[in-house]
Amino acid sequence: MTQANCLAIGASLALVTSAEKHAAVKDFIQSEGIRPWDGVWVDGSDAAKEGVWRTAAGDVMSYLGWNDVEPNGGTTENCITLDGAGMADFGCDTAYASVLASLCEH
Repeated sequence: MTQANCLAIGASLALVTSAEKHAAVKDFIQSEGIRPWDGVWVDGSDAAKEGVWRTAAGDVMSYLGWNDVEPNGGTTENCITLDGAGMADFGCDTAYASVLASLCEH
């Protein structure tokens, strides 16, 4: 589900803004039974300008505490997914579930 799809149902993708939020989203993913090799979409993209990660609202992202080696695919890795182990991947072409912000805010 893209951010546009989320907005159409009155929601938005979860935005990971800190190590604490990353841990909370990871815990939520695991509580939902997402397997370590599957992923879920969260907010953020560098499609507009390579290496400049922005939220769907257009704000520059300040938290980029993902994997040490990711993203590593240049212009082929413009979207953020977290897998069941909480590790980030950045491809945009796989069908995954989405983590909506409202699910992680409580």
